[in-house]
Amino acid sequence: MRILQIGGGNFLRGFADWMIQKGNDAGVLDTGVVVLKVTPRPSRVPLRAAPFRVVLDGPDGPDVTRVDVIDEVVDAYADWDRCLAIARGDDLRLVVSNTTEAGIVDVPDDLSARPPETFPAKIAVLLHERWRHCGGDPARGLSFLPCELNEDNGRLLRSAVLRHAAALDPAFAAWTGAHCRFYDTIVDRIVPGGDAEEVRGERYAHWAIAGDPHIRDEFPLDRAGLPVEFLEDIGPYRVKKVRILNGSHTALAAVAPLLGCVTVNQAVGHPLAGEYLRRLLDTEVLPTLPPGAGPFAAATVERLASPALEHRLADIALNAIAKWQTRNLPVVRDRWAAGERAPLNVFALACLVLGYAGEPGDFPVRDDAEVVARIRDGVFPFDDARLAEETADHVRAIRAAGPEAALEKVIR
Repeated sequence: MRILQIGGGNFLRGFADWMIQKGNDAGVLDTGVVVLKVTPRPSRVPLRAAPFRVVLDGPDGPDVTRVDVIDEVVDAYADWDRCLAIARGDDLRLVVSNTTEAGIVDVPDDLSARPPETFPAKIAVLLHERWRHCGGDPARGLSFLPCELNEDNGRLLRSAVLRHAAALDPAFAAWTGAHCRFYDTIVDRIVPGGDAEEVRGERYAHWAIAGDPHIRDEFPLDRAGLPVEFLEDIGPYRVKKVRILNGSHTALAAVAPLLGCVTVNQAVGHPLAGEYLRRLLDTEVLPTLPPGAGPFAAATVERLASPALEHRLADIALNAIAKWQTRNLPVVRDRWAAGERAPLNVFALACLVLGYAGEPGDFPVRDDAEVVARIRDGVFPFDDARLAEETADHVRAIRAAGPEAALEKVIR
């Protein structure tokens, strides 16, 4: 069996590829991975079909695994014909992806382009090639495990792909809807960095997959003792995890660089940034969650503070506006609906707006050029008058007093 992996960043290498390697070693899988590079910009870590090490840090020292499951890497912008050939393959069964929250978008695209621009459009064209080649064989449908943190990520990807499929051929769209399976998932492991030869992460990991029983037979990693759960509904766990862990990451990556912090553990240990994080969780995030989420929040702060994880805030800043929308905006809206405020989450957005606008000049900005350009032209990234007004208030305060004094006022 072959798995098509959309994206070759540190997270997928230190999480999905590590699990696939463990599954192969345990004999529950016999699979290789084809990595598809789907962005035109150069990769920060050179992608190659070669073994690498996954080093998982823990209190009793590092755990090292040699991962050799990647047997091919293809750049969609350099060799689209090879991508189409892979899609036709008889041994292809699964697609795993992580294109960040900005990747799963349902927008018009040029389906004749080589390749199309968006991730769902690329998938639709690849599936169309597979459908055409196999003559619509029902057994040749694929299973999709999106690791993006969008809510209902599998259903969201399915909807976008089906819209493009309908534009290509109604019969193809019917085959995709009936025989391709898109599973909602939630993933959890902190993977702070790495290079072509080594990826470093934490020991903790969790992969929850919702949907029909077919995926458990096709991808039986739980039978290798791996932390994979197959559930009917991952919604409650997803909300807790994304708001507490990922929302904290996004907020810290926006605020802490303005206080001179470079890594997450530095930020947690910083007197002001650390207090900001704890107050964010205690006064804004936890009140939006069911009772019982407190221990997960406390454990998350402990994970973020680990000195073994040198997680650079600049690495978390990739597509930060889209991440804030997915991870932090729901907290703001839930607080507003309860008649409360969420100034600490909105303060993080204000820091992002200032950073994208070039104030200060060394703020880590890693986003689509169009998103950055619009903010620098004075266009607020969300169509929400109250959010725009509250963000502008924080922006004025930061400009007037500096980030440290402005944050201290919000916290106190």
